Amino acid sequence: MGLLDDLEQQAQKERDSKEELQKQRREFFKNTTLPVMENLFDYLTRLSKTLNFLQAPRVGRYAISGYGEVVTRCSNDMNVQAQMPMYGRTYTLTVTGVVDTSQSPQLMIEGASRIDAMVELFRRYGFEAMQKAEKNEKGEYTKAWFQAAGKVNMVATFVAEMNSDLLRMEFTNFDAFATRKQAIRIADLNDELLDSIGKYIALQQNYILRETISDENREAWRAKLQQEQTRREWEQKIAEAQRAEEERLKKAQQGNRITGSFKAITGEFPKPATGQQKAVTGQQAAVTAPIPPAGGKPSDTPSGLFHKIGSLFGKKDK
Repeated sequence: MGLLDDLEQQAQKERDSKEELQKQRREFFKNTTLPVMENLFDYLTRLSKTLNFLQAPRVGRYAISGYGEVVTRCSNDMNVQAQMPMYGRTYTLTVTGVVDTSQSPQLMIEGASRIDAMVELFRRYGFEAMQKAEKNEKGEYTKAWFQAAGKVNMVATFVAEMNSDLLRMEFTNFDAFATRKQAIRIADLNDELLDSIGKYIALQQNYILRETISDENREAWRAKLQQEQTRREWEQKIAEAQRAEEERLKKAQQGNRITGSFKAITGEFPKPATGQQKAVTGQQAAVTAPIPPAGGKPSDTPSGLFHKIGSLFGKKDK
């Protein structure tokens, strides 16, 4: 047997192995994944129809650092859609949360920089929260009132594929302004997990799976929380320093306006002569004063000299 025969046998074994693996995956998808996903779709459909019919109050609470807590109430528009290619399933559940402005805090912010920062903060979360504002003569914001208003789109996605034995789940804006990602084995999706998913979607609990946290992860999370708290404290200190600086600049501008108004009425303020200015004035006076003669008598004025010279040259011979 030559080299070519060995390579062909090796290639055939790899082809057989891949075909066997694909066959096993197709059988698993057909016999396990599809029934589990159909059960999941049936559960989500019944859940959405029941919640919409009951119109049960479902309240969402979202913390925004620098503002406070945003409270939403879910609408009765929960809907489930399915995408069903040959070897995959994707289910998407959507529901809308309407912000309850009566329970959201109203803030009054002063200073252009702080107002811009608050506008950017709400824009990041999809809110236009500025209710009213005041501007100066330059068109810059000086004072503004903020209160969260609008809608929050809540989306849950469930994806299963033939080449994987996992169910990938993503939940956006259910318990926070973020996307929670989790994955479980298809074979592990039982009635208990379905009930936990339903409670999470109905906003009755803030978790899907209870996970055992190791001491190492717990310490890492605690350090992360401490770091986040330190960052927030520094942000608060920076904001207070900016506010103090803006107040100082505002008082300085007011003082300049008052001084300008007084000068416009009374004219320029007289500048008091300092010691150096007095010395310079004395030197100038000493230079311009007439110098007395050596004998101590006062020198003739320029007009007296001209008179004497004229008298000398102006006499006629008699």
